[in-house]
Amino acid sequence: MDYEVTIIGAGIAGSVLASYLSKQGVEICLIDRLNPFKIEEDSEYSGRTAALNLASINLLAQLELWNDLKEDATDFNRIYVWDSEGSSKLEFLAKDIDKIKLGSVITNNRILKELSKTLESSANVNLKFNSEIDAINTKNDSVEVITGQGEKINSKLLVGADGGRSIVRKLVNISTRTWSYGQTAFVTTLKSKKRHKNTAWQIFTSSGPIALLPFNNGKGANISLVWSAENDYAEVLKSLEDNSFVSELEKKTESILGSFELQDDLRFFPLNQLHVKNYFSKRTLLVGDAAHTIHPLAGQGLNLGFADIISLQQVLVSARRRGEDIGTNKVLSKYENSRKLPNLTMIGMMELFKQGFNNSNPWIRLGRNLAFQTTQESSWIKRKFIKEAAGLT
Repeated sequence: MDYEVTIIGAGIAGSVLASYLSKQGVEICLIDRLNPFKIEEDSEYSGRTAALNLASINLLAQLELWNDLKEDATDFNRIYVWDSEGSSKLEFLAKDIDKIKLGSVITNNRILKELSKTLESSANVNLKFNSEIDAINTKNDSVEVITGQGEKINSKLLVGADGGRSIVRKLVNISTRTWSYGQTAFVTTLKSKKRHKNTAWQIFTSSGPIALLPFNNGKGANISLVWSAENDYAEVLKSLEDNSFVSELEKKTESILGSFELQDDLRFFPLNQLHVKNYFSKRTLLVGDAAHTIHPLAGQGLNLGFADIISLQQVLVSARRRGEDIGTNKVLSKYENSRKLPNLTMIGMMELFKQGFNNSNPWIRLGRNLAFQTTQESSWIKRKFIKEAAGLT
């Protein structure tokens, strides 16, 4: 046997899993069609950001990564949510669950850069970059990966961590349920006139939700923007000059943080929902975006992937201690059972939010106001929401 576990995809999910398992003495082969560890110095603090919840931060701390990352992360201890067509607001505070913060915002590139240092120095991890996967063959006691260069790699277990367009998922014929949200996400970094006050701001508008996340990257930016716009409106936004785009954003956010200045290139991509019908098949399983993608309005995409990894490593480490074959259906079904319902629940909640806030029916608007008011006034409901978002359930 070449390795105990082969992981396809060296993005954050795959690299975190490799780091976690390697520290348990598992021999890992980590393969990627590109080289995600090749990050230019000037892009380490730019690009996509992640709003890590407390559970995800704890995971990075266990891997001895957070001490080096936290100086480049911006904490938030408050979440402020309001409806542009309503009269109520929601305010979630870290002190409501006896914590000093609810999470931290950091760039994906910064996390990957720190992971690269750990994995490149690990004796238990073999990195194979710029390597395409051509085929996957399952045997009685192993699974074989064949690369584009003709190399054959055998292991007890194969993990697909290769994103929403997973080639692993395709090659092992794991089917999905997927649909378009009918929205386009616009992401960039901004400098705001007013301070963010370590608050994650979220406004629901009739044309899509807007998130303004606190993000001090040391280069002038103090806000990370995630604007999910209905596709027709998104086409209008795409046609605007930078100044006009910023003006539209200021209007939509009701100038809650004053005026804005763009600090990075504006990037956009379509939003789709995806969830696999099964999390594993024939010694192969999926984690992170390869298994599920959700709307970014609650910032839970990467956090769900980290939750997958926490459950998976617990299942695998426990099975190894008992001397079990970690690639059997008996073992892998435990992982699926631990993650399927929580992920489907989060997907359902995001769909409910999207549909509810896209509706202009006055009765539904009234219902939204009542829901906001009830949640704001109920300490028990608020604590439950906050703990769910922080990954503390």
